[in-house]
Amino acid sequence: MFTIEPLVVAYGPHREKSRFTYMHNAGVPVDVPYVAWLVRGQGFAALVDVGCSADNYNEHIRPVDRELVHVGQVFADVVDVKPIESHLRERGMKPSDIDVTILTHLDWDHCMTMEPFGGSEILVQRQEWQQTPSHEMFATSYAPAEHYQRIEDMGLTQLDGDYQIADGFDLLLTPGHTHGGQSAVVTTSEGTYVIAGMCVLKENFYPSEEEAEHFKVIPPGGHTDLFQAYEQMVRLKELGGDNVLPLHMTEAFDMGRIGSLAD
Repeated sequence: MFTIEPLVVAYGPHREKSRFTYMHNAGVPVDVPYVAWLVRGQGFAALVDVGCSADNYNEHIRPVDRELVHVGQVFADVVDVKPIESHLRERGMKPSDIDVTILTHLDWDHCMTMEPFGGSEILVQRQEWQQTPSHEMFATSYAPAEHYQRIEDMGLTQLDGDYQIADGFDLLLTPGHTHGGQSAVVTTSEGTYVIAGMCVLKENFYPSEEEAEHFKVIPPGGHTDLFQAYEQMVRLKELGGDNVLPLHMTEAFDMGRIGSLAD
């Protein structure tokens, strides 16, 4: 058994909600958390994504002379919540206690805070690594090339599809949002949970009653393959049921630990 805890590092204020919920909620602002998901159990600890701090954003992502314009929206700057090292310290941990760092995909808001975890095993899908950046339309979704080079220099393990980290902790190749995204399936004392490796919200997996008359899930607004993203989300929902954890779920701001450390 494992536990899962969302460590909210920072957030992006007033993001356009339809960027996450394809063709829904145009003009609706949402504060989007940047989360590192801490998974512990069976004598080791892992992070699923590492988030992005305000300093990371200002130094590496935001243009020097203006605000970032991303997919037609002028971005308000990233706001810090709590450094990832402080989150770990509150749990009696330090960065060197992280054995595995999983990058669900390589958008900048998921992989910028990598430096403290260079000593861990870093897992990314080969398909994702080799096709980043995926297209000029998504240029502002990615960090500068030198950041990915730093990650590679840390010692990177490239996966070719589904992969078991431990009994009850599996990675699934789930493309569609990006070419080689991956998601984590984690067994806890409260049931099986899925950390969905796409830039989506709870509403994407659990549409309103009216929306659900037409489709099972709402695919991400940003995607390399709309239908593939939809199919992979349906797959994850079938695995996780009510226990799907989207990467940008606003509930992460207030969510506690899932599962018991005693298990």
